[in-house]
Amino acid sequence: MKHFFLAAAMLLMGSLSQAQTYGIKGGVNFANLTGNDADSFDGITSFHVGLLTEFYILDRITIQPELLYSVQGAKVDGDEYKINYVTLPVMAEFDIDGSLSIHAGPQFSLVAGETKDVVPAEAENFDFGIAAGLEYEITGGLFIQGRYVWGQKQVFEDADVKNSVIQLSLGFYF
Repeated sequence: MKHFFLAAAMLLMGSLSQAQTYGIKGGVNFANLTGNDADSFDGITSFHVGLLTEFYILDRITIQPELLYSVQGAKVDGDEYKINYVTLPVMAEFDIDGSLSIHAGPQFSLVAGETKDVVPAEAENFDFGIAAGLEYEITGGLFIQGRYVWGQKQVFEDADVKNSVIQLSLGFYF
């Protein structure tokens, strides 16, 4: 799986010179762990930051792969449990009016580290989610974005607990 992320990062970086558009983004995460075994979790506020590129498929349709560092997790008995991910969302983006667009697609994530002293279980190395949201290009490449990432894979092997993240981003297309 690590080879997949390395290849994806190389593809993203190598494609920057050939892409129609590329950029940077960062913002705030409102993250929590949800599911049948998530009774004692509360949400945390954290961050994400990274690179993106857009490939035009049709006039109003693009594919937008991103490579992000994203801190997710939850509060457990008042202590924050953080899982640091390297994420690869691959969004299909549909331009509505030239400034507003809707996007959706899969998100693949690899654990880069975690707070091990808060939760007795260790997080699975790989996570998968479905992401969807809106983007508004303000002016001259500056954009804001809102996205929800709905975790599809259990975070821990023996517990029904999945990631749930709302991301608010500010970014810039070059």
